[in-house]
Amino acid sequence: MSSPEKVFRDALGALNILKYDDAERLFKKFLKSQPRHVGALNLLTIVLMRMQRFAEAEEFIAKAVKLNQGSDVSFYNYGIILKALDKPERALEQFTNALRLNSKEAETWNNRGTIYNDLKQHEKAIGDFDQAISLSPGYAGAVANKGKSLSEIKLYAEALTAYDKALSLKPDLAEAWLGRGKVFVELERCDDAVAAYDQAISFKPDLAEAWLGRGSALFELKRHREALAAFDRTISLKPDLTEAWFGRGSAVANLKRYDEAVAAYDKALSFKPDLAEAWLGRGNAAANLKRYDEAVASYDNALSLKPDLAAAWLGRGNAVAGIKHHDDAFIAYDRALSLNPELAEAWLGRGNAFVNLKRYDDAFAAYDKALLLKPDLADVWLCRGNVLLDLKRHGEALNAYNKALSLDSGLAKAWLGCGNVLLALKQYAEAIFACDKALSLEPDLFALEGVRMSCKMLLCDWSNFETE
Repeated sequence: MSSPEKVFRDALGALNILKYDDAERLFKKFLKSQPRHVGALNLLTIVLMRMQRFAEAEEFIAKAVKLNQGSDVSFYNYGIILKALDKPERALEQFTNALRLNSKEAETWNNRGTIYNDLKQHEKAIGDFDQAISLSPGYAGAVANKGKSLSEIKLYAEALTAYDKALSLKPDLAEAWLGRGKVFVELERCDDAVAAYDQAISFKPDLAEAWLGRGSALFELKRHREALAAFDRTISLKPDLTEAWFGRGSAVANLKRYDEAVAAYDKALSFKPDLAEAWLGRGNAAANLKRYDEAVASYDNALSLKPDLAAAWLGRGNAVAGIKHHDDAFIAYDRALSLNPELAEAWLGRGNAFVNLKRYDDAFAAYDKALLLKPDLADVWLCRGNVLLDLKRHGEALNAYNKALSLDSGLAKAWLGCGNVLLALKQYAEAIFACDKALSLEPDLFALEGVRMSCKMLLCDWSNFETE
């Protein structure tokens, strides 16, 4: 039978050659005979930490520090374990204990600073990072972490300076490139943000946070397909990341893949049921699918979480208008405008509700208000054109549709409106062109074929009749 001393030596030897399973087994065997051996408790803790088994490691480091209150290394390791277990308040206590014993370790100051960041105590975090940097001026990680603190308190210029300093010390520090990306997003420099995230990814291809940031920046640039690819990559790395599923929902919604959007928002909500913005996005997607009752339920969930979410009141107004509940629509639009008087889309909604009540003067007044706030809102010009067409004011209608198309040439319903006006004006060839354009953009657009066929009949143009 091996002596305890031999078991300890064998365990230490296994640790030195990175045979962690053997080291764990042997240290545990040794501790059965000598359960108060502080060295073995600390070494077993290190073995378990290297195996990423932090919850088990906590049991042994707690015993070690109880037996020996004089080791800053033990308190430091305890802090690292608690940080990994997402117990920041207790981690802070242990790092502070380590610094009480030894205030000359830059790594300890840096790690305590990251805990202060986690606890949103950013000024204290900056103080700790400065201590780490004073002890080790070339410590790129501490400089980058200081950049994060500065970014959190919106000192963006200073944050960029810190990140630049970190990268001058360590050009391949992915976390510094990641931080630069986040600052550029806050500064609305999304092209620069994408470039920074790409640098982070080049050094750490599996850095999920960089892929997520890249997706968000691309989304802001309206590069929705690229954003979707980035969000999907994020999900492949971290399948339970709420923000990635939310981003995916937003990207596919903008690509008009609304069923996928609902599914993505549902996934996000399965991880975070109180995410009001996901309920809002879900409501918008359901409304676009004309599932208005479902949309209203989603908006109501959003509003139960954030009663002052103007966009949810706007969506609710649009959804109840879709099921002809005009009084409820006005209530929702008015609530949205009470929260955000500059919300042009709510004035557009009010205008559409007035149209349904055939109160055309009131509708035009609402549209005018929307355009005063947002002159480039193509949908207002589209709706204005539709009303003018119904009133047989064809010249004005055509001008409105053309204005809509000058703002958004991919607006299929505006091309259809042009087709209807041109048909009424007996400009049949031009009407066919407009309808063909609408059809190329939205093949399932209702009523297109009727307008096209009427034009062809009136032109007596039966070419390609068999194929059509």
